[in-house]
Amino acid sequence: MVPVTEKLRQKLQVSVDNAFDVIAAEAQAVPDVPGVMVIRLRTAAVAKSHRPLDLISEANMPQAGHGEINEMLVAVDPVSLAQLKTVIAQRNTKAIRANLSAVEEFEAWDAQHRLPGNLRQLPLPEALQALQNLNRRLMIRVFSHQSEAMTSLVLERLKQLFRYHGLTFSSIAQRIGSPLFLVEMNDAMTQLAFTAIVQFQGVRKIMPEPRILPTAAAVPVLPRFTAVPPAPDLPIVAVFDSGIDPRSAPMAPWVASRDPYVLPPDTDYVHGTAVGSLIVDSSGMNGSHPYFPLAACRIHDVCALEVNGAPQSDLILRLREAIPKHPEIKVWNLSLGGAEIADDEFSDFGRELDSLSDAHGVLFIVAAGNYVHTPRRGWPTNGTLLSDRISSPGDSVRALTIGAVTHRESAASLVRTDEPAPYSRRGPGPVFTPKPDIVHVGGNADANMDSAGIGVHVLAPGVQFPCGCGTSYASPIAAAMAARTWQALALPGRPYDVAVSPTMVKALMIHSAQLNSPERTAFDRRYYGAGLPGDPGAVLYDSDSSFTTLFELDIVDTMKWRKTPYPIPPSLLHEGKLRAEVIITAVYAPPLNPSAGAEYVRFNVDVGFGTFSPGAKDGGLAFHGCVPVEGELGTTGFEEAQVEHGGKWSPVKIYRRRFSKGVAGQMWGLQATILRRAFEPPLAQPLRVVIAVTLRSLDGNPNVYEEGRRLLAAENWISQDLAQRIDVPVRV
Repeated sequence: MVPVTEKLRQKLQVSVDNAFDVIAAEAQAVPDVPGVMVIRLRTAAVAKSHRPLDLISEANMPQAGHGEINEMLVAVDPVSLAQLKTVIAQRNTKAIRANLSAVEEFEAWDAQHRLPGNLRQLPLPEALQALQNLNRRLMIRVFSHQSEAMTSLVLERLKQLFRYHGLTFSSIAQRIGSPLFLVEMNDAMTQLAFTAIVQFQGVRKIMPEPRILPTAAAVPVLPRFTAVPPAPDLPIVAVFDSGIDPRSAPMAPWVASRDPYVLPPDTDYVHGTAVGSLIVDSSGMNGSHPYFPLAACRIHDVCALEVNGAPQSDLILRLREAIPKHPEIKVWNLSLGGAEIADDEFSDFGRELDSLSDAHGVLFIVAAGNYVHTPRRGWPTNGTLLSDRISSPGDSVRALTIGAVTHRESAASLVRTDEPAPYSRRGPGPVFTPKPDIVHVGGNADANMDSAGIGVHVLAPGVQFPCGCGTSYASPIAAAMAARTWQALALPGRPYDVAVSPTMVKALMIHSAQLNSPERTAFDRRYYGAGLPGDPGAVLYDSDSSFTTLFELDIVDTMKWRKTPYPIPPSLLHEGKLRAEVIITAVYAPPLNPSAGAEYVRFNVDVGFGTFSPGAKDGGLAFHGCVPVEGELGTTGFEEAQVEHGGKWSPVKIYRRRFSKGVAGQMWGLQATILRRAFEPPLAQPLRVVIAVTLRSLDGNPNVYEEGRRLLAAENWISQDLAQRIDVPVRV
C-alpha cells in the first residue's frame, strides 16, 4: 500500500506504545481479562485479502471482532503487545511488509469506544448524567473471544463487578455470541460503578436500552401544511423579515396584520414566508417530529428586509417605527444577522434592541447567525479556530438568542442528531456573556451545505415545501413558544396579578431548556446555550418528580435577599441529607451604559442555593453556598476568571448540581446579592430579578411535586400556580 520505511515502523511502534499505556491502566482493575486493540486499516486496505493476518499471528493476538469498516479488533496483553513491537521493528518478510503497509495506526479500545457516539467526547460524569436523564436501562454488549474459556471468564468477571457495586442486572441470551446485559439505572449506579463498567476491558458497547414503538407501514412522511384556521385568541408574533407572500393561501388566515416597508422586486417573500410558516406549523410540515412543538401563533408581518440585505441603520429605523404601532405584540422574531461580534464591546444593533426592549417591553428572539464558510465544522470540534462567533444583533443582552441543533442525520451529514448544527454560530458574546441562550431545531447539512432529507421543511411561495437549514429556522420555533408562554402567564383569574415581562418569559424559556437537557461543559454551552427547551407545556408545568418555584424579587444596593427556610420535599431527604438535582436560572435586566464599552452591563446579581446556620459576624445566619459552590471555577479569584468562567456581569445565570451522595443541612434557603460597577451611582429603583429553582428527584420519585405544594401551604407562603390552562392544538 505504501513504502515500508523506518519512519513508518517507528510511527506504528509509537501508536502501539500509546495503546499499551491505556490498556495497561485499565487492566489494573481486572488483570486476567484481556484488553482489545483496534488495528485501523488504510482506506485501500479494507478488503479481506489485505488484512494483516500474518502480523497478528506472529504477535499471538487472537481476533476479537471488527469495529468500523476499517477497524480490526484483536485481544491483547502486555506480552503480545511487546511481541508486536518486535515484529514491527525487525521482521522483514514480504508478507509482514505487506501487512505493515496496510496499517494506518494501532489504538486501544477504550472508554470512548465503549460509549455511544453522542457521548464519547463528554467527561464520564456528564455521560452518566445524560444516560440517567433518559430513564432507561443500560444495555451492555461484551466481546466474544476466540477462546470460549476466555469469554466465560469475561462474563463472570463482569457479573462480579455488578454484584460488587450492588447493581440490579439481567441478561438476554443471544442465538450467537455472548448475552446482552441490562443494568438498572438506579441509585446504585454511582459514578464509581459507571466508571468501572466503562473501563472494563471485556465490554464492547454501552448504550441506553432502545425503545420500540408501534408503527404503521413504513412510508415516507411528506411535508404538508396541517394547521387549521387559527382561533382569534391565539397570541401574535411579529415577524420582522422579508415579508410573507400575500398570495399564500395556507398562510393568509394566520397573518393578523401587515406593516410593509419593502415591496417587490426588493423582496421575493421567500425567507419571510419560510420563517412565518415555522411559527404556524413547524410540527405538521416536519412529520410531527417530537422536537417540533405544537405552538402555533398568529403573525404580524413586518416586511422590512430586502432580499439581498439592508443597511443596519435602515433596519433600526424601521424597528423604531414598527414597534410602537402594535404595543400589544410582545414577541418579535428577528431571523437575521450581521457581522461577527467583537470580544470586548457590544454591537450597535444589539444595543439598539436592548433599548427598544426596555422602551416597549418586548422580547426579541434573535438568530445566532450562520457560519457558511470553509473549513466546515463538525462535532466535536477539531480544535480549529473559526470565525464563527455569533453575529450582531445576537449579542443583545435583553434578547433571547437562538442557536441551532439537528434532529436528523445521514451518512454524509457533518454532525449527528442532537448535536450543534454545523453552521450554527457559537458564543460567548462580548466579555464572555453566555450566548446563545438556548437552541432549537435548525436542520443538518453535509459539507456542501446541502440539507436534503436532513433539514427543516418550510413553506415557500407557491405552496412548495423546500428542505433547508439555518438558525433562521430555529429562531421562529422558539419565538412561537415564547409567545405562548407569555400569553399563558397573562391570562386572568389569578389571586395575584402577574406582571409578565420579557425577563420572566426569557427566564422560563432558559429554565425549560436546562430541565430538558443534560448538563454540559462550559465549552459545549458555547454552542448549546442552556439547551433545547421542552414543549410549551413543559415551560410552565412541573413533572411529578420535580418541584419548581419561580421568584420575582426587587433588590437594591447593599441588600441581601433571602428566602428561608426553603421547602424541601421529604422524598428528597435521606437520613437528613438532600439527595436531588438542583437547577437554578436567574435573569434580570440591569441598567446599561452604551458608552462604557466592556462594562456595558452596570450591575451584577449573584444567586446561591445552600444552607443557613448561626455564626455570622453580625449575629445572624451564615450562608453556605451549595449551588454554585464557593470555590468553583469562576466564583472566586481574579475578576478575569469570574467573568470568563462564572458569567459575572452577565444578566443570565444558570447553575445546576447533583447531590448523588446527599448533602447535610438543617435549614435550606435561596440568597441573592447585588454589586454595581465602579463609579456607577446607586439604583434609583429596585432591580427586578426572576429566579427559577427546580429540585428534581434522582430516582424519579413521583411524590416530589405534591409534597412541595403541601409544604408551601403549611409554611404559609404566598404562592399561586403559573399556568391556568393547557391548550389542545387542532390538526388536520
